[in-house]
Amino acid sequence: MVKISRFVLVIIGVIVTAMAIPDLYWTIFQESRPVPNVMFSHVIDDFIIVQPGEDGVIRKDASGNTYTSEEVEQKLPLMFFRQLAADGTMPDSLKGVPMDHATISTHRGSYSYIPRNINTPESVLLPLIEAESGRVGLSLPEDFFRLKNRIEFIVAETNEVDKEKSRIFNDALLEKGFSFPAQLIAGIPTVMKSKDEGYFIKDDEGDLYHLKKIRGEPYVARIDIPEDMDIVFIESVDMRTEEFYAYLYTEDNEVYVILDEVYYLQKLPVEGFDRNRDRLRIRHDLFGKTISVIGEDFMKVIRIDDVYEVIDTYETTWEPRHERPDHRMFARLFPFEIRLEIPDSRYVGFFFNFAHGYSWLLLNLLFVALAIWLIKRKGRDIRKNIPDL
Repeated sequence: MVKISRFVLVIIGVIVTAMAIPDLYWTIFQESRPVPNVMFSHVIDDFIIVQPGEDGVIRKDASGNTYTSEEVEQKLPLMFFRQLAADGTMPDSLKGVPMDHATISTHRGSYSYIPRNINTPESVLLPLIEAESGRVGLSLPEDFFRLKNRIEFIVAETNEVDKEKSRIFNDALLEKGFSFPAQLIAGIPTVMKSKDEGYFIKDDEGDLYHLKKIRGEPYVARIDIPEDMDIVFIESVDMRTEEFYAYLYTEDNEVYVILDEVYYLQKLPVEGFDRNRDRLRIRHDLFGKTISVIGEDFMKVIRIDDVYEVIDTYETTWEPRHERPDHRMFARLFPFEIRLEIPDSRYVGFFFNFAHGYSWLLLNLLFVALAIWLIKRKGRDIRKNIPDL
């Protein structure tokens, strides 16, 4: 019994130290790898790269020409228009288009995707906000809905199901061919947005639908998608230009935008993107978009115009994470670490992060040899201490 108790304590000790010691190690030794900031200049029609260097910040274009901070601002008037306006150096027009604060601000925007966006708990109850209330601002409804085997509206004050409203919306979905249970639902469940566009829902057959409430009545639209498309994630956005509703991700790591009103799926040129590992960063401006695919050891930047045609691309690589000194040392010390949470997930649990390679075997074999020496020194039978080893 004593031996079993000791084994239990050892296992608990391993679990605790596998969380605490690696966490202390990364607190002391972790080296951050800043990702270059790559922007597209409409003045020189080329990419401008800003990144830290040994002697300070390096600012250059894709051709290798270097610039000062003030010169970068001049080359990027759509990004630094406030500073240029304050300095009195903002150009009156760019590519024949008059420049004014309202136009630039309306078309300016950004979007970021990280793997945690997919690996996250989903809300069970959601508000269906009135899309055309006639009021200036949006307000939360008095009920929330849940959608799985059917749609049900729960009155917040009484916690009771509004059967009549649930029936009306349920029938509206069925009339459009919706197949329960729902597999995926995406929207912006807050009033902190310019307008409400409801939710995009993937049904049990893999088809895509748009649901919202207009003047108290259900609005349901079925969106045509390719038969072989397997949608795994949708992220709605609130765009001031009302260009599209949402970003859509597929099992094949393709990324689309759902264009506003026409429901056309426009594919983005992000070949090589892996939704489970890579990040996606998109900047919007008056003339198009700059798309950055950021992996562990690479960055690919694609510039597209306002009709989604590729204008230019830029690629760069750096040392992989497991080849950096801090990670190589970690691999020599620890076979694994245990984390309660990981960067690629918003779930909490025991996540085992194993070391890259097997260099940790050498140190562990030295500890085994030391343990055998201590056992022999005390005159114990090694065969009875194999579990200890």
